[in-house]
This record gives sequence, structure tokens and C-alpha cells, in this order.
Amino acid sequence: MTYPLSSQVTAGQPTAAEHYNNLRKDALNLGQAESDAVNLGMFFKRFSNGIKLEYLPNHRVRVPHSSMNPPTLMINGYMLQSDANVDLPVGLISGPAAMWFIFAVRSPGSSTFTLTANTSASEGSNHRLIGQAYWTGSALISALSYLTPTSLLQADYDSGWFACTFNTIYTKAHGLGICPRIITLYHSTDSAGTSEWVRVTYVQSGINLYEVIGCDSANIYIQTGITNENATCYSSRRVSSSGFYRVFAWA
Repeated sequence: MTYPLSSQVTAGQPTAAEHYNNLRKDALNLGQAESDAVNLGMFFKRFSNGIKLEYLPNHRVRVPHSSMNPPTLMINGYMLQSDANVDLPVGLISGPAAMWFIFAVRSPGSSTFTLTANTSASEGSNHRLIGQAYWTGSALISALSYLTPTSLLQADYDSGWFACTFNTIYTKAHGLGICPRIITLYHSTDSAGTSEWVRVTYVQSGINLYEVIGCDSANIYIQTGITNENATCYSSRRVSSSGFYRVFAWA
């Protein structure tokens, strides 16, 4: 693949038809012949990235914003991206039980998008169908984003392996800008993770078992047990009060 086809011109140099046509091919088809490649507008016509749905109070849903992976999509040929959470307005979903469809909406003069909902799944000219939520007549359940991959993507945050011991709070800055929706903590007996990875859900502290993970929009917190007895890992696969942790998080 030769790209770009076009070349620089100097001041006063006449622009030949070939040069113009090469510029056009570069802009529309990345330098390829029209018979060999669709144009970029067609290629990205249904593009989306980072579009998820989560519940909000008052019978609403939200497309959460992440600075690492901001919600981005094409609507009617316009490239749109939000720089904050996008919330469905209050009061749109009501009435008897029904499936409600969630749309991203483009408005002239704006490079972001808003949300609306309808019991019809038909897309308007400046609407993009992004998901659905079932309304029972009193509550929203079963929210589903059509644009979220069904397989788990690579983690948005990976701490790498770090040493752990009892009676310690570890603070890991994840940089996601929101509290992660999925956090998984693993334990290993060596710093390279060559031994078996054991997922940590509970640790022992005295006679009690405790969950260990907390989070906010800036950090993930991991608190080990206060006594030197199964304080970093309590599992049928392994018990330990030292070792190494590795935490993964998805926005």
C-alpha cells in the first residue's frame, strides 16, 4: 500500500489534475482506488467506541464517561464524542410495562450527543440506536448496550505485580476518572506471577473474613487482614499473609 499518493507542492507550482486526484484519493480512500476500498465516511458510518449503559435513579440510564476511553460514535455522518457523563433526562420512561429503546441524539452546533428513549426502535435522521431497557411499570431492569462488545476487553488499568503483606492498605491510582465497574485482584507467590494466580475475594483477620477491595474515581484500595494469618489470601487454592498482588480494572 502506497500512502499518501499526493506530494507537496511549492509556491507558484501549477496544480495538475493528477495531483488533485491523488489528494482526493488520500482523503477519501487512504490512497486506494475506489474499486478497491469504500470511502472513509462509509467505513465509519456505524462506528462507535466506549459506549456503555448503566442505571441511574429516577428510571434513567447513563452513558458513563471515561477519560481513557471517551464515548464516541457517528450519527448521520457526524463524528461525536462526549467529554462528560451523558444522562437520560428524568421523566422520559413511564407508563405501563414495555421495552424502551435508548438513542444517542445529535444536535446541530454540538460535537457531543444527548440521550432519549422511545418504545419504537426506529432511528430518526439524527438518532442512533444504542441499547434498550425493560420497564416493569415501576422500575427499569435488564439494561443492554448494543454497542458494548460481548467479550471482555483488555483491562483499562493493570497495576502489575507488587509485594503485599498483612495489616496494610494499598492505594493504586487507576486514572480512569470514574469508579471502575469491574475490579479483579490476584495473588501470586512470586513477583513475576509465574506461580498459580489465585483470585482474592476475602482475607482473614482474626476469626473473621473480610472483602478487601474499595474504589473511588481516583484510586483502588486494597486492605489486608490485621493479623499475620491468611491476611493477604484466603482461598481453597492458597492461604497466605504475604506474597504479591496484581489488580485489573475496567471502566
